[in-house]
Amino acid sequence: MDSYLIEVVLLLSAVVLVLIVAMFALARQIGVLHTRLAPAGALMTTAGPKVGQPSPVLSVPDIKGDPITVGGARKLPQLILFVSPTCPICKELVPTAKSMAKSEKLSLVFGSDGGELQKHSDYVARMKLENYPYVVSLELGMKFEVGKLPYAVLIDAQGVLRSKGLVNSREHLESLVESMRSGYESIQDYLVKEELIGEQA
Repeated sequence: MDSYLIEVVLLLSAVVLVLIVAMFALARQIGVLHTRLAPAGALMTTAGPKVGQPSPVLSVPDIKGDPITVGGARKLPQLILFVSPTCPICKELVPTAKSMAKSEKLSLVFGSDGGELQKHSDYVARMKLENYPYVVSLELGMKFEVGKLPYAVLIDAQGVLRSKGLVNSREHLESLVESMRSGYESIQDYLVKEELIGEQA
């Protein structure tokens, strides 16, 4: 009977040891998977002005008729978020952009490409954008070659285009600011270059 108990204890110990090894292997795989699923930034497009180059400088009136300058040197970096009253994702992103502009100390401008002025005025009131420049201009969208919405452009205080791309979430907007801080064109660019550095080390 004693030998039987010893065999059971040894068998259970072996099972526990196998489970511990399996748990560590699983934890390692989760870590690898987490690295591969790094946060995706804004989807940068190749069209339009190049990141790292001076941004186009454009003077356009906002919806109130006040002149707004896009690009050029200024006190704060300038975030331009292209939206539309008919864009459902834009509706979710506008409050996020407002909050981020305050926390990151950005000059926030909303841009749209045309349509009935009354619809834009209603949109400004509905989204509480009265304190932000809201520009309705085909020229502005064409300068940055905006194809889809919501689209954002971030210009630093020296007037250099630091990041741009399609944005569908707070993470996408934050990736534009991170690109400006890090000097990388995008999160994807950062991950590719860091992987190459790791392979060379």
